[in-house]
Amino acid sequence: MSRRRIMHMITPSDSVSPFDVNMAVDAGYEVIVPHCGVGESSIADFVQDSIFSRPPKSASTTGMFIGGGDVNRASEMLEIAKRAMVPPFEVSVLADPNGAFTTSAALVAVIERCLTETASETLNGCNLKIFGGGPVGLSTAVLAKERGASVRLIRLTERANNVALSEFATRYGVEIDSCRAVEPSERIAEAADAQVIVTTAKAGIQVLGQEALDGASGLLIAADVNAVPPTGIEGVEVMHNADDVVCKWGSFKSIGALGIGRVKYKTQLEMLKSMLSSEDSLVLGLLDAYAEADRHA
Repeated sequence: MSRRRIMHMITPSDSVSPFDVNMAVDAGYEVIVPHCGVGESSIADFVQDSIFSRPPKSASTTGMFIGGGDVNRASEMLEIAKRAMVPPFEVSVLADPNGAFTTSAALVAVIERCLTETASETLNGCNLKIFGGGPVGLSTAVLAKERGASVRLIRLTERANNVALSEFATRYGVEIDSCRAVEPSERIAEAADAQVIVTTAKAGIQVLGQEALDGASGLLIAADVNAVPPTGIEGVEVMHNADDVVCKWGSFKSIGALGIGRVKYKTQLEMLKSMLSSEDSLVLGLLDAYAEADRHA
C-alpha cells in the first residue's frame, strides 16, 4: 500500500510560516497540515499520536517541522519529540524556528568558505562580532563558537537581555560574550577590532555606517542577512557574494542576504528531502543544519 507523504507543521505561535510550507511542498511532501499552539507540554503526546497510525519503519512517510520564533523553545521541543519516539514506531523531525537554524548555518558556512578562499583563514581564532541578538544572531553565535571563533554578540537596544542567549549557549556547551551598543559611537567602537562582522538586526535597519567600516582596519569580511533596504551595513548589497567593498584603509569582502539565502534555501530543501528518503528516523537541529550548509557553501 502506497502512503501519501505527510508533513505536520508545528508551532507554539498562532500561525505557521508560508516559507516553510512552500519548502515542504517543493521537497516532495504531498499533504501539509498546520498545527498552531503546540508547545513543550503537548509535543510528546502529539508525536505519539502520530507514530502509531502507520506501520513500523515508516519514518519517510511522516515528517514534523518545528517552527515558531524562539530558538530555545524549538530546541527543547525537538528534544522532547526525540524522547517521545517508541522504536520502531518513529517519525522524522526538523526544527528551524523562524528559519534561524538554516539561515545561521548558511551564514557561517559562507563566511568560512570566503575566509578560506580569499584570506587562507578559517573561523578558528577569528575575532567575530555579531550585531543583533534575535534568533539568527543567537544561532550564529553558537555555530561560530563551535567553529573556534572568538565571538561577541552585541545587543542593539536597552531592553535586550541575556536570558535567551545564556540558555541557548548552555544547551550547546559554549560560552558567548555579549554587550549592549545602542548608540552609533558604541557600535563604531565595537566594530573597530573585528575581523568578521555580521549584522542580524530587524529588516530595514542600518546598524553600521561608513564611519564604523573606516575604523575597522583589520576587517576581512562583513555579512548582512537583511534583504530589505537599507541593508544592515553600508556598502554591503543584497547580491554581494565575496565582493570587494572599499573603505578608507583598503577593502574587505562583502556577503549580502541573497548570497546567504542561496545556501539557506539549499540547506533547508536538502534536509527536508533527506527526511523523505531515509528509512530511519531523522531528528535534525542546528548542528545538522550547519553540516548540510557546509556542503553547499
